[in-house]
Amino acid sequence: MPSTPAPVSLPPVRMKQDAATEAVRAGVADGTPVRRLAQITGWSVGWVSELAKEFRAKVDLPVQQSRDELDALQECIDALESLEDAARRRILLYLSDRFGAR
Repeated sequence: MPSTPAPVSLPPVRMKQDAATEAVRAGVADGTPVRRLAQITGWSVGWVSELAKEFRAKVDLPVQQSRDELDALQECIDALESLEDAARRRILLYLSDRFGAR
C-alpha cells in the first residue's frame, strides 16, 4: 500500500508593503508583538521591528522589548540558577566586567 505524502507547508503570503506598513502601524497602537506582526504581514521580524520602532518614536510610545529578548534572558537566568554558587559567581563577575557600568 503506498504511503500518503506529507502535507506541504506553504510560506505565509507576504502583504504588499503599503498594506504591511499600515498593519504594523495598527499593531503597534494595539500592542501586538513584533513576531506576531511579522507572521500576519509575511515580512521579516527585522523589517517589522524597525518599522515598529519608527512608529513608537513618532507617537512617543515606550520601546517594547521583543519577546525573543525576554525569552533569551529567562533562559540565561534559568541556566545560572542551575549552577553551583562558585560557578555562578565566576560567571556574574565576568558579565559584570564585560558589561558593567560604562
